[in-house]
Amino acid sequence: MGIFVDDLPLELFTMALVMVLSLYITANGFLKYKKNRNSNPEQTMREGGLPLGIMAIVILVLAIYGEFRWPLPGSYNILFYDPYILFGTIVLMMAISLWLKQKLQYAGFLALFSGLITIFYGSNGYIDKMTSEPLAMFGLYIAFGLTGVFTYPATLMFDGAENGKSTGNVWVIILVIFWLGLVVSSVLAAMIGLEAVPAHLLHPP
Repeated sequence: MGIFVDDLPLELFTMALVMVLSLYITANGFLKYKKNRNSNPEQTMREGGLPLGIMAIVILVLAIYGEFRWPLPGSYNILFYDPYILFGTIVLMMAISLWLKQKLQYAGFLALFSGLITIFYGSNGYIDKMTSEPLAMFGLYIAFGLTGVFTYPATLMFDGAENGKSTGNVWVIILVIFWLGLVVSSVLAAMIGLEAVPAHLLHPP
């Protein structure tokens, strides 16, 4: 048997960092496109593909470890690591799509369904009262799930802008909702992670 290692705070922080990075990358691409309609927003966002990909690899390593070793108590491993590994996979696909100059909408399409799956997991965890902070946990899953859902139309907009097709106010509305999801998700993940750190430091394996 291996040593018990619970990396939950670190994993929550990686989720928060990816959301903040995604906000920075997409907002930067959008603002430069608004200044110059002849620019390619995905070319601008491509510069963020490397740090995004590195974060995705870290997440997938932690997620695969969790799926195989079950470091959390009981079925909490299913509740957390199933959506976590989907999250890492989607982030990696986004990074690779940026690197290889591919359409983002295909990764966005999978993000939509991964978001729905995340909401389903969170709803069941809330109904089964699997945490002492049910509202915070439920909010985290809903926020990440809805952000995944709105990732798809956001990627469609960026792909359209790459071809010189301006999407006007619709694009702005979708991106604002998407960005709000990123902010709320990041804040909730960071808050839960911060609350977990003291307990984990006082009770190491």
